Amino acid sequence: MGFITRGRGISIHRTDCINILNLPQIERPRLIEAEWEQTDGVTQGEKYITEISIYAYDRSGLLADITKTLSEGNVDILSLNTRTNKQGVVTIVISFEISGREELGHIVTRLRSVGNVIDIGRTTG
Repeated sequence: MGFITRGRGISIHRTDCINILNLPQIERPRLIEAEWEQTDGVTQGEKYITEISIYAYDRSGLLADITKTLSEGNVDILSLNTRTNKQGVVTIVISFEISGREELGHIVTRLRSVGNVIDIGRTTG
């Protein structure tokens, strides 16, 4: 599903996403049908912007390891924001370009192997 955000374009969610399922009735008119374009294995160079949240226990060099992992995967970071709570858990929100779901899956798998990473999730719009 696509959700027309205020000022950030359209964010894409799975139809079973908890954010879509719990969307208030007043916001439902902003939902649209959406799907990834099928390329039949032929890369057409089209890129999609996605945003993920990485949750990790804070440590020295964490951000460097995450950005290095993305760089090694030839991922162009568009924006990055970090914050640490009182319990020492870091939330890193990263926006970047991908070619599709398969590439996103590979990126998330690689990021999960970075030391101290607790969880990774798609960011809501």
